[in-house]
Amino acid sequence: MVVDEKKDQQEIAKGILHRVQGMQVERPRHIQEISARYRKDLAEYLTLMRAQKDNREQRQMLYAEIKALGWCIGRPEKKIVRDIQMGAYTD
Repeated sequence: MVVDEKKDQQEIAKGILHRVQGMQVERPRHIQEISARYRKDLAEYLTLMRAQKDNREQRQMLYAEIKALGWCIGRPEKKIVRDIQMGAYTD
């Protein structure tokens, strides 16, 4: 009984290890890449805000991404929100 449990645990561990080894690990992004994506998303958000059609879901997803990218580059919450409202990166 105990031997079977250990054998099962070993098999599970081997399976997990095999899956993890097969996964590709993303390299950390450079600050320039994050900043460029942040600016691009701000411009896209502004375009969506000016659009005539209802795109609430897209705007919400983009808003969340902009906030996450802003946090990654170390911008304070207040500046991120101001950037979103202005539609441009402000220093």
